[in-house]
Amino acid sequence: MSMLENEAVVVGAGLVGKAAALALAQAGLRVALCGAQPAAAQPESGFAQRIYAVNSASRELLQGLRVWEQIPAQRIQAVQGMHIAGDGAALDFDAYAQGVESLAWIVESDAIERALDLVLRFERGVRLLPERVVQAQRLAASWELQLTGGGVLRVPLLVGADGRASQVRTWSGIGVRARPYGQTAVVCNFRCGAAHGARALQVFTPDAGVVALLPLPEHDGHPEVSLVWSAPDELAAALQALAPEQLAERVQQQLPALGAAALAPLHAHGEIGAWPLLLQRAERVAADGVALLGDAAHVVHPMAGHGLNLGLQDVQALAAVLARRTAAESPGDVALLQRYARARAEQVMALELATDGLHRLYAPQLRVLAPLRALGLRVADHLPPLKRWLAGYASGRSVLS
Repeated sequence: MSMLENEAVVVGAGLVGKAAALALAQAGLRVALCGAQPAAAQPESGFAQRIYAVNSASRELLQGLRVWEQIPAQRIQAVQGMHIAGDGAALDFDAYAQGVESLAWIVESDAIERALDLVLRFERGVRLLPERVVQAQRLAASWELQLTGGGVLRVPLLVGADGRASQVRTWSGIGVRARPYGQTAVVCNFRCGAAHGARALQVFTPDAGVVALLPLPEHDGHPEVSLVWSAPDELAAALQALAPEQLAERVQQQLPALGAAALAPLHAHGEIGAWPLLLQRAERVAADGVALLGDAAHVVHPMAGHGLNLGLQDVQALAAVLARRTAAESPGDVALLQRYARARAEQVMALELATDGLHRLYAPQLRVLAPLRALGLRVADHLPPLKRWLAGYASGRSVLS
C-alpha cells in the first residue's frame, strides 16, 4: 500500500475512531480505519450496559455524518429535565425553560456504532481494514505502520483514537498525566415502577460517591433507567459482588435523595458492569503527523456525562481543520494540526476543571462545606441566566459557535 492510497490512518475502531474515519473521509481525505470490527448486535431484550448522554453539538455532528437517522428511534430517549441534588439542596433544568428541544439524548454506545458501521460501508473514502497496527515508526514526512499479517502502510497523518492506554500516544513519544480517582463506575439497567418523566437524576452523597440515573426508552411497555454509580473503590467492589436484584435494592435506597421515590420498585434488567475512574490528559493532542482523539487525548470524570461528547467534538474540530487546508498543506503538517489542538484547548480544560473541581468539592473530607455547597446549588437554581449559560455549555454550543 503506497502513501498515495491513504492520507490518514485511524487507529482505534471504537465509536470515536469510526466517527473520525467517516468525518475525515467526508472532509475529502482518503482514510484507512485499522482494526475495524462490527459493533455488538442489538440485545435480544432491554438495553446494553454502556449508555451515553449525547449533547446537541454531538448530535449535530452525527446528523451531518448521516449517522443519527440510522439509529432506531426506539433506542433513543430525549432528556427533558435534569435534577442535581446534594446536601439537601437541588438544581433543576428544564428543556422548555431553556428554550431547547432537549437537554440531551440518551443512546446506547453500540447503537451509535451500528449506525456508523452502516454509513461506513457506503463511504468510498474509507478503507475498512481488519488488521491492527502493531508498530509505528516516524519517517521524514510520513508514518510507516506495521500491520498484523505483515502488511505495511505509509501515511502522512496518524490519528490515535485507541483509548486511554493509547499505543499511538506511546509511538509518538507524547507523555500523559494520570490521577486515579479511587472510584469505580458501577452500571446496570433497571425497570421502574413508574414513568421517569424523561428526567436525568444525579445526587452527590456524603460517603457513597455520585449516583446518577439516566432515563431510557420504554421496553415492552415498561419504563427503564440506566445507573452510573461513581462509588469509592471499596464500596464499588461490594456493589459488584451483589446479584443484580440486590443492587436494585441498594439503588432504590438512594431514590429519595435523588428526588425520585416514585420510581420504586426497581428491578434489574441486565448484568452489572464496572470500570475504574481517573483523570487523564495527554501532554499534547497534536504533534508532527499525529492527532489524538477521545480517551487517547483526555479522560474526565463521568459525573457530567461528557466523555463521548468530548471525543466527538475532537472529531468535528479535526475534520474542520483538515477540510480547510490548502493544496500545499499535507494532512500531517504540524502547523495544521496545532490549529486542531488550539480549537480543543478551551473546552477540554474547562470540563476537566469543572468535573475534577466538583469531585474535590464533594469529597468526604470536605463535609464541613456542606452548608456552602447547598447554598451554591440553591442560588444557581434561582438564577435563570446562570442556568442558561450552564445548559449552553453542556450542549457544546458555547465552545463551537
